[in-house]
Amino acid sequence: MKEMNRYIKKAKHYLNKYLLSKVKPNFKLNHKGKGVINFIDVGSIGDLPEPWYCNANKVKFLVNFEPNDSIKEGPNYITFNTAVWEREEKKLFYICKGFKGTGSSLFKQNYDYVRNNFEELKKRGSPRLANTWFERSKVLRTLELDCKTIDSVVTRKYPNTKFDFIKIDAQGAELNILKGSEKLLKQCTGLHLELFTIPLYEEIALMDEVTNYLSNFGFKLVKKFPAHGTFNSQHDCLFMKTTDDKIISPIIREVYGI
Repeated sequence: MKEMNRYIKKAKHYLNKYLLSKVKPNFKLNHKGKGVINFIDVGSIGDLPEPWYCNANKVKFLVNFEPNDSIKEGPNYITFNTAVWEREEKKLFYICKGFKGTGSSLFKQNYDYVRNNFEELKKRGSPRLANTWFERSKVLRTLELDCKTIDSVVTRKYPNTKFDFIKIDAQGAELNILKGSEKLLKQCTGLHLELFTIPLYEEIALMDEVTNYLSNFGFKLVKKFPAHGTFNSQHDCLFMKTTDDKIISPIIREVYGI
């Protein structure tokens, strides 16, 4: 019954978002041509993630990367069904048993780490997620993906466009994807990344390593959201250039309430 109520609640949430998008201009990309932010979103099927969904009118152009989606293009957006990585190569993608493939990644789940530390890990976050992690994390199948870099795709398609913001939710592959985005990192102002504080996947870069890497490009961690996910393993993190852009920075700060 609890599981059914959870799905009903989620369905109501998405229905409400859909209805609001039809009547509220804030939910429309580049409403009346007043958008300013050129936005790259990696790993988000469908709508913009929050808090940008409710501020879509501030987004001038949106580039999505989602290998499980289909290619789409409109006046204010494009979706590439391309996997992205730090270089162009073939990579295995591990599809997990979780609801709608939740937890699937270019990295293997770290069974040994979780098994060896489970008594402590299960005290973190939701007991339900902790107790179902091994079952949900079973690999059902693998796909071989042709990966590209964000730089190679975006700068080839839009050589004269400045991109201001990048959001990446890639189940541990954030640093690898950033390494394939260094041309864009030099020009963009803000980043929204989902970063891990424990090695829930094998060989992933954790939050401190990513933060140190981004400091080389002038980025500073300005907001860390509360821990979430199984074992409270990850945080959404907002990074901003230390040399603020006088037009773009205030908009990003307004969206995130900082």
